[in-house]
Amino acid sequence: MKSRWKVLFILGGCALLHCMGSHARSMDPQFERYVSPTYPSALRGGKLFSSVRVNYDIRHDGTVTDIKITEQTDQKSANSALSAVKRWQFKPWDVTEEMPARIGETVHFVFDQERLERRLRMVVSWERRETP
Repeated sequence: MKSRWKVLFILGGCALLHCMGSHARSMDPQFERYVSPTYPSALRGGKLFSSVRVNYDIRHDGTVTDIKITEQTDQKSANSALSAVKRWQFKPWDVTEEMPARIGETVHFVFDQERLERRLRMVVSWERRETP
C-alpha cells in the first residue's frame, strides 16, 4: 500500500501548515479546493480528544465520491469531517498507470486540546488505499 502523510495543524487561531514531506510525489492527487472541518464544539467544553477516519475515492476529473466514515469517537466530530470532505475538489489528471482513473484514500482527523497550553489542535493524515 502506498502511503503519504500531510499534516495540518490548527493551533489557537488559524495558523495553517500543510507539508507533504519526502513521501509526496507528483503522482499524488492535488487539492483544488480544501475545506477544513470545523473544530467540534464538544471539545471546547472539556472533552479533550476526538478522532474520525474517512474513506473516499477521487476520480480523475477531480470529484470526490464514495465517502464513508469508517471510525469515529463521536457524532459531532464525524459530521464535521464528513461535511468538509464532501466539499473537497482535486485537480483533474490524465489517467496513467501511476495515476489511475480512481484513487482511494483514507483521511484521519484527530481533534484534541493541549491542556497545558490551552490550545486547540487538529492533526490530519492521509493514506492511499486500494480500490476495487
